Amino acid sequence: MKKKAIYIVSAIIVVIMLAGIIIPMTTKDTAGESTGNDSKTASIEGVEESTEPTGGDDASDDDAKEDKESGKKKKKSDSSSDDDSSSEGGTGIPGSFGGFSGDSDADDTLQESDGQASTADTGESTSSIPTISFPYAIPGTDLVVEKVQSYDGIFIEDGQDGETKGIATLVLTNNGGNLEFAGIGISQGARSLGFSASQIPAGATVIIQEQNKASYSSDPYYSATATTTPVEEFEMSKKLVTVKDNGDHSLSVTNISGKKLSEVKISFKNYLPDEDVYVGGITYNITLKDLGPNTSTTVSASHYDSEYSVVMEVSAKQ
Repeated sequence: MKKKAIYIVSAIIVVIMLAGIIIPMTTKDTAGESTGNDSKTASIEGVEESTEPTGGDDASDDDAKEDKESGKKKKKSDSSSDDDSSSEGGTGIPGSFGGFSGDSDADDTLQESDGQASTADTGESTSSIPTISFPYAIPGTDLVVEKVQSYDGIFIEDGQDGETKGIATLVLTNNGGNLEFAGIGISQGARSLGFSASQIPAGATVIIQEQNKASYSSDPYYSATATTTPVEEFEMSKKLVTVKDNGDHSLSVTNISGKKLSEVKISFKNYLPDEDVYVGGITYNITLKDLGPNTSTTVSASHYDSEYSVVMEVSAKQ
């Protein structure tokens, strides 16, 4: 299971290195992201690893299953309702993709969009309609779309880790406070792209794949809008439970509440520390059931990697 996480993150690292992304280090906030609507749960050694939409319910099964997410917004009812979910402003660009132009048949490559005027999908002339260019600060938000590019490789937003080719991918920076959810819509005339992310920390940069695997197009961009759900802070349940990374792609979870905990959910995201970039709008969750008082257990998940994963949120129920 650990090999899968390492492979996925390694592939993304190759993408970013090839694309020439350069993003200066900033203070890392332990918050997460999530997108989608459908949920999935995989049983892992008595523990559940799941992905689901923000504010959604877990869909469990005796056998290992994985969530698919549509990227529609669902507002979280309370700080403990996020489970392994996927939902990834200001001005200026903190980093950039150098003009990498890879072979269209090559795996794991990113190509940037120029955002220049052309003809929309309808075939009608759109030369009179103003276009936008990147980086672009989305009006009414603190979000900045840094770039949109094509991606060949692993599709991570639904948790299935299937291979894909030529899908639209964006780089998003949150120059405001913590966000529980962000849904971004980008128009290319008759064609619309959708990107969703949950648990985006203040100041974070996130790489997000188009939620429906829409292909990249070099057609011009005419608008970008966003719907956001701000949150003051992400729940960590520090008075109820502790979570410690063991350095071997596993976590030690200890109930310090003095009472039985009926459920503990740990949300985490893939993260590249050297680039200070979160990978994917998706947020993964590990769910434990019936953790006794003063009890400690070790858990692992297929997408968790000690070097490239960050715990974003911990919720506990008595």
